[in-house]
Amino acid sequence: MKDKLLDRLARDNGTTMLSDLHGCISRIKIYDTVSRIPTQEYTQEEWEEAAGYILGQKTPHFRTAQAARQYLCDRLKRF
Repeated sequence: MKDKLLDRLARDNGTTMLSDLHGCISRIKIYDTVSRIPTQEYTQEEWEEAAGYILGQKTPHFRTAQAARQYLCDRLKRF
């Protein structure tokens, strides 16, 4: 059984605490992890959930997983 996207991001960034994705881990480090994950490994909903959780804000609804992943990557690169 594969990890949920948020669990994978936490694990791949060296923490078991999802809350560390809010600010204890640099956004560029999270971006590096996200950029290595193929879009198709997770659903559109999981990408949207990850974006909202990591960015700490309500995110738009996306038509595709690729659009949601790209939104997250674009916002992570801004910091």
